[in-house]
Amino acid sequence: MLAALALLAAGAAARTDEAPGGAEGWQGLLGARPAPQLGDRSIVVLRAPSLAGRVRRAGGTATEAQMKGWTRAARDAQERILTLLAFRGAPIEPEHSYVRLFNGFAAPLDARALAVLGRAKEVVGVYPVRAAYPAAETRSVLATDAFAPGSGRRADIAVPGLDGSGVEIALLDTGVDLDHTYIRDSLLPGIDIVDPGGDAGAAENPTQPGRSERHGTELAGLIVGEDGPAGLHGVAPKAFVRPIRVAGWQPDATGDVAVYSRSDQVLAGLEAAVDPDEDGDAHDAARIALVGVVQPYASFADGPLQRAVTGALALGTLVVAPSGNDGPAGPSFGSLGGPGGVPGALAVAAADSRRTSPVVHVLLRSGLGVLLSGKQPLGGAVLPQEAVTAPVAALPARATAVVGGAGGVERQFDARGYSKVAGSAALLPPGAPTPEAVRELATAGARAVLVDGPLPAGSLGIDEALGVPILGLPAGVADEIRGLLATGRPVELALGAAS
Repeated sequence: MLAALALLAAGAAARTDEAPGGAEGWQGLLGARPAPQLGDRSIVVLRAPSLAGRVRRAGGTATEAQMKGWTRAARDAQERILTLLAFRGAPIEPEHSYVRLFNGFAAPLDARALAVLGRAKEVVGVYPVRAAYPAAETRSVLATDAFAPGSGRRADIAVPGLDGSGVEIALLDTGVDLDHTYIRDSLLPGIDIVDPGGDAGAAENPTQPGRSERHGTELAGLIVGEDGPAGLHGVAPKAFVRPIRVAGWQPDATGDVAVYSRSDQVLAGLEAAVDPDEDGDAHDAARIALVGVVQPYASFADGPLQRAVTGALALGTLVVAPSGNDGPAGPSFGSLGGPGGVPGALAVAAADSRRTSPVVHVLLRSGLGVLLSGKQPLGGAVLPQEAVTAPVAALPARATAVVGGAGGVERQFDARGYSKVAGSAALLPPGAPTPEAVRELATAGARAVLVDGPLPAGSLGIDEALGVPILGLPAGVADEIRGLLATGRPVELALGAAS
């Protein structure tokens, strides 16, 4: 219960005043997401056992001596593998080493090292390092009726009789203002992953002094804040927070600095959460690891994050993470990122201020025959503001866009340069639709895109606003349309304005 309450804030209420309203406000602490500097970093997962794996095999319990011995053995096994890799032509100096949650490391890797690792039987997999951004919301959204008293989304929610007493929460986020009046008595010694040796305090922008990291402080206040104005307090004011700085001001791809994190830093933060004194014994692990950053479109069922979350559970730590703050379509439809989408993590969704999903009235007819009539949700984030009427054109299977394939939008034009789909409602062939296919058709002048089979509302176009309405057809309707068009009988689509 405490974990669920604590992360209501991470997904929905941690705010920033700098971020603009609308879609951009859902993209990160500073508005539009910065371009991170990831270099050639990768995360390597090894077959060697980890502390969590040994504890799991032992039935979930272990003594202090056993844990320290297993951690030491995991570290020794990793060092032996690194020595073997060096003899094979891949000398590697890890930036981060992981032995508690899973056995692996993170390091910059060149082509030769990747080739050696790909052939090494000691290696389970090599994964790219990804960027992660603070899950933030803007003041303008928090001021709407969706957060009014009684909405269930305010930061002053609490469960009677539960105040977090005795619970330690590891907060993986930006640095925290260690002297803030409302939280300082609830802070444990911090751990700094971004600047090793630091105290996890909120850092200032090195190029603009006076502009400090704030997201971690805000989230800490939402959890353990106490004695605020008019009695305002966090959801668990008697709990203790250990700040673990996994995000902050770091060089970006433009040569400037930006606030972001990397997946290798998040993994290092989770390692610290289960063994804060680094003695190899996880009996002092935080009961909750609250991750305040999100890796966009990185909800993978397998990989380093999944192994880390599973390992944390084996050591008694629940990983709680935000979801739904991703992409330009965020205010209408949010996608699931990492680590919130990882099996074993407790994902807490961002607030959705819509009371109902937008729908449009759809009419599909051929002559006097009605194929479909009624209200339908749209599969994209673009909603028609006025009625759309267009003839339906069925595309052959070969017309479907291929991700990264040759031809691009040119395939939608004939030899004379005329668009094959301009002004039409283009019906995609059977198969999973892709944003690339929709984007090609919109660029070629299609007024709407029809997909064979129903689509969940907003399921296409969350990474970028595709420029035309997208409609999923009920089973059988698409086949009926193709049959009519094949016999030369025209089919027309009419879409009403969104409501």
